[in-house]
Amino acid sequence: MRRREFIGAMYVAAGALAFAAAAQQPGKVWRIGHVLTLTPEIGGMFAQALEQSLADLGYVQDRNIVLLHRFAGPQPNKIEEAIRSLVPQVDLLVVWGEGAIAAEKLAVGVPTVFISIGYPVELGLVQSLAHPGGNMTGITAEAALETPAKRLQILKEIVPELKHVAVLGPVDDPAFVEKGLQDLAARELAVTLMPVVIKSADDLEAAFTSMKKDGAQAVMPIRSSPTFVLGKEIADLALAAHLPSCWPFR
Repeated sequence: MRRREFIGAMYVAAGALAFAAAAQQPGKVWRIGHVLTLTPEIGGMFAQALEQSLADLGYVQDRNIVLLHRFAGPQPNKIEEAIRSLVPQVDLLVVWGEGAIAAEKLAVGVPTVFISIGYPVELGLVQSLAHPGGNMTGITAEAALETPAKRLQILKEIVPELKHVAVLGPVDDPAFVEKGLQDLAARELAVTLMPVVIKSADDLEAAFTSMKKDGAQAVMPIRSSPTFVLGKEIADLALAAHLPSCWPFR
């Protein structure tokens, strides 16, 4: 499946979840807030995909829905600002990635559909995958902590002598170097994890210099909005540094 087709399919699923109860109020014009942890340049195609997928379900912009897009980028303060501005004026929130964590805190009582967040149970967003409970549901990018552990196993197969792995992610990410990954590394693979944090693209070259200096033999970017946005730059630096990598997306 091509990337654009995948995005469309994902939004169809999100739209179906979001409007499961909508048929109970025929004729209502729904106001939907859509918070992307991406810039307009990158996130524009996702916004268009949501509009098209909702139209395919019979919900058309400016006819029976009002869709309000907010491109907050990966900055936590911008994400929270966008959610706060939307909560008083929407019937429903659709939030990307780390936006789900902010919505859980700021959008109490507003039905919320999350997209591409990892470990929603472990982060306390839902009670379980089968029965979310509360006001949140959605599509998880990585349902369980075993997923990053599997990526680490793949790296070990690629580099059998692997002993030190840099785990690259943004500052203050709630899922950074997940406990399940740490336990597996210590118990089964005899691999030491080396957390490396960045704030922006400006930190990347220094981060890779630090990895090499500290003896990293591979790099694992974690799933997050910053690593998604900076994916090409990270991949180029990993190649230049001769560090094998295993990605949670792409």
